[in-house]
Amino acid sequence: MKKLIILFVSFLIISSCSSTKEVNSSRSVTRSEKKIAEQAIVKSAVEAKKYIIKLDRLYFNRGGQVDLIPRANYLIIDGEKAIISTAYLGRQFDIRRIAAINMRGKADGYALTSNVSKGTYEVKMKVENGRNTSFDVYLTIGKSGYCTVSVSSLKIESIRYAGYLEPIPGTAYSIPDQTNTI
Repeated sequence: MKKLIILFVSFLIISSCSSTKEVNSSRSVTRSEKKIAEQAIVKSAVEAKKYIIKLDRLYFNRGGQVDLIPRANYLIIDGEKAIISTAYLGRQFDIRRIAAINMRGKADGYALTSNVSKGTYEVKMKVENGRNTSFDVYLTIGKSGYCTVSVSSLKIESIRYAGYLEPIPGTAYSIPDQTNTI
């Protein structure tokens, strides 16, 4: 009787171990599928020029970094429209002190290049408004959505930011179950 109970218990343990292994392998498949889907969303958002880059880090030219609040520091590209709203800490070449970059304008000269071997996109554009203010913006976007942004102008020193890309909500390629707020 003891041998029968031991055999039955060992059978249950072996069957439970094998079922968790199957569950773990199916979980890894869904993770890889999710990663591929996120890469496709990033690719379509960049190619359609409809995305938000939430900036979470500012890098100084002479070393050092500052963590930023992503909902208050962002770059929005929506077709030909561009909005830059971010903190600025660096040298300036103007009489008035510049503490932030806040501008709504037009994205002129939007040039997108793709590096397939590295899996990155590079965007070069000039954001300008009608009042003779313009910024040169350079983006490097990874296939996972991580990106670096470089902003320069005649009145400020070139400055670098890091952040992550999110597609504009309400578009066909955005993720419907997430809430994206600015």
